[in-house]
Parts: sequence; structure tokens; C-alpha cells
Amino acid sequence: MGSIEDVVSAHLNTWNAPPGADRDESVATVYSSDVFVGEPGAAHRGHAGMSAAIAALQAQLPGTVISRSGPVQTAQDLVTYNWTLGAEGQEPIASGRDVLIMGEGRITSLYVLIDTA
Repeated sequence: MGSIEDVVSAHLNTWNAPPGADRDESVATVYSSDVFVGEPGAAHRGHAGMSAAIAALQAQLPGTVISRSGPVQTAQDLVTYNWTLGAEGQEPIASGRDVLIMGEGRITSLYVLIDTA
């Protein structure tokens, strides 16, 4: 899939994409078929689970985008970086960190950590 930077960009673009065939294709390309998504209040598996997690965030906070807010750090198959969430051009309403586990050029696990106030 390319460099780690490319994977992180594709991952964030997938989470920011509107529902439809392009997002479905991106999910199939960026994530392994048995991908695990661990969020503070939920866990999902597979491409359907990833799509459900993305749809839930977009339904809960319409008009927001996730933007990387720090450098990408790696150690072996682990990738992590900070992010912010908010409407473009406005102050972020949330921030946190993603922890990705990679395998064969795809994301096999995503752990979402949300900063507390």
C-alpha cells in the first residue's frame, strides 16, 4: 500500500469519506478482512464492523473531520499518532490518539484513545 505515511493518510481519508462505494472500496483496501476496531465504548470486527464504526461517528458528529495533529511514530508493526476532530476551520471538539497494528501492508487493528478534559 506504500509508506506508513500513505497508510495513515488513507486511513484518515477513509474515516472522513462519505458513505458509498468509494468508502467501501477504501475500507477493503486499507484494512485486513478481519480488522479489529477497539473504541472506548465499543468493539467491532471485519470490514462491516469498520464501516459501522465510521458510520456511527459520522452520524453522531456530522460535518466533522479527523485530522492528524502530530508526527507518526512507529515500532515494528505498531503505528501511532495524535489526531483532532472538528469542523474544518473551527476549534477541535475532541482529540486523541490512534494506535494501529499493521500486517502485510494493511491495518489489522485500530485502537482509538480519546483524550479526557
